Amino acid sequence: MVHRITKTGLYTASLLILFSFMLSACYYDKADKLYPVAVSCDTANMRYSTHVAPLITINCLNLGCHTSGNPSGGINLQSYANVMAVIPGDKLINALQYKTGGSKNMPPTGKLSACDVSKVDAWIKRGYPNN
Repeated sequence: MVHRITKTGLYTASLLILFSFMLSACYYDKADKLYPVAVSCDTANMRYSTHVAPLITINCLNLGCHTSGNPSGGINLQSYANVMAVIPGDKLINALQYKTGGSKNMPPTGKLSACDVSKVDAWIKRGYPNN
């Protein structure tokens, strides 16, 4: 008995072969991409001048929001003394952690990294020294 390959049979076989290649191509074995190594966030010895002030400059002042000219929400963050004024009542840390709701979450361009927020929080918990 002679078997003939029909157009439909050839089409079906081609689809099965293509489908099996597609399934085998979906395997992703890059462990470093699937499970990235946690980056450590060193919050020891946080300093206002080297850790906190640059974050405020980049995320609050350079955007033109909390400068002395026309401070958004009446909050000027251009100096250490001004930053100290928003620490009581957790105003600063709550805004950075997006706990205040609505337009009071800062910066409005999006949350800071968890590490950056942890750095500010650690500095505050150490008594927010002017160092």
